Amino acid sequence: MFTQVIRWLTPFASLVVVAAMTGCGGDPPIYEIKGQVTLGGKAYPRLLVYFRPASGEVNRFNMGVGETDQHGNLVVRSNTGVGLPAGEYVVTFTCQVPKQNTAAAAKLSPDDKPSEAGITMIELVPDSHLEGKANSTTPVRFTVTSGENMFTYDIPAK
Repeated sequence: MFTQVIRWLTPFASLVVVAAMTGCGGDPPIYEIKGQVTLGGKAYPRLLVYFRPASGEVNRFNMGVGETDQHGNLVVRSNTGVGLPAGEYVVTFTCQVPKQNTAAAAKLSPDDKPSEAGITMIELVPDSHLEGKANSTTPVRFTVTSGENMFTYDIPAK
């Protein structure tokens, strides 16, 4: 009798393990978002771009962030990988640069904190588009689809 129970439970236990490892297929598909973001017509490295669902219902799948390279190229990532699920998103930005082009600022590595190096940073993004201030009022919206998603935007200068 015990052997029969074990034979019956073994395939069931295997299914439970596989389902747990794959997430039961509950993760929504994500779609890659690439593009280019400039500020006042100029590309800035490390300009941050935030995507939040327009519905306001944030979960571990539908919030994304991207960082531009020195040419303004952008790739958006979420907790689940490169891209976001289909839907409409509110987009905000932040871009901080050293107040003065000092020798100390030139020596900063990407992991350094400017404030600890005695460098004052200034925000270049206007309040109307700024992350943390404009989440509900920003004019920038983007709809992610199952096709190619190219986000190109020039943030107005202050």
